[in-house]
Amino acid sequence: MIQRLAYRLFGNLSEKIKYPRLEQKLKQSRLFIPFSMYLSLFFFFIFLIAVLGLFLEILSFALYFQTLIEEQLLLVLTQFISVSVFGSMILLFLLFLMLPELRVYDLKIKIEKQLPFAVNYMSAMAAAGVRTEIIFKTLSSRKLISIYGALSKEFSQFAVQTDFFGKDNPSALALLAEETPSPLFSNFLTGAKNTFLSGSSFRNFIVAKKQDYYSLAARRKDNYFQTLEMLSEIYITLFLAAPLFMMILLFSMMPFSGSKIEQMKLLTYQIVPFLGVVFLLILEIINEKEDV
Repeated sequence: MIQRLAYRLFGNLSEKIKYPRLEQKLKQSRLFIPFSMYLSLFFFFIFLIAVLGLFLEILSFALYFQTLIEEQLLLVLTQFISVSVFGSMILLFLLFLMLPELRVYDLKIKIEKQLPFAVNYMSAMAAAGVRTEIIFKTLSSRKLISIYGALSKEFSQFAVQTDFFGKDNPSALALLAEETPSPLFSNFLTGAKNTFLSGSSFRNFIVAKKQDYYSLAARRKDNYFQTLEMLSEIYITLFLAAPLFMMILLFSMMPFSGSKIEQMKLLTYQIVPFLGVVFLLILEIINEKEDV
């Protein structure tokens, strides 16, 4: 309902605006919303924020004229409302720009983590003599979505293009290669498309890709463990040794500078746990949760 209302109000304006990069990212993000509709929603929420801000400004002046608030309070309220409305519009604009980008990055990570394992599965099916298009459609089945996740959903787009829109296999692969958020997967799809066009063996192609992706996965795993090793050293040095050194220093200075009990309590019960939480957040951000 909101989408329809937004498009009725701002659809004509949205159709005139062209932003190729954002439109491409929106397709790659798999949010499945047309660019004009996405733009209409942005204008609609900007409009709501402006209307709400105007209503609050009018309400503030009404209270002032009713002598319920003083002039100084009115000035503070109007300034606060103006800053809040302007800040909300900026945040909404940033969210409008960054949401597809963040979604694309998240899908890229998920797809590329599962691609080596999916290629191994495809290699086994190709060795059994299963046709290439059947392999791709099998990967998009509901049973395998729970295993390969975002990658299976990407293959489902191939099934949609061939089964519902009647595209031939090379055209469906070319479209998927153009719209997928993962450059690595796009390269794989382009190679698969070329095997269709040239009539070469998909089995040989998938075996070669299997070796390449296994090597890539091994390098990624090594980098992952090296990162964990570096983080463990940082944790021991900055998050354990440094606070412990400060505790010893404070304890040794007690006879000369008076009691340091409050400082030691602050360091022990607040700063050290806080640093531990910060380290866990850093680890969660850096850690890509590699599949073993």
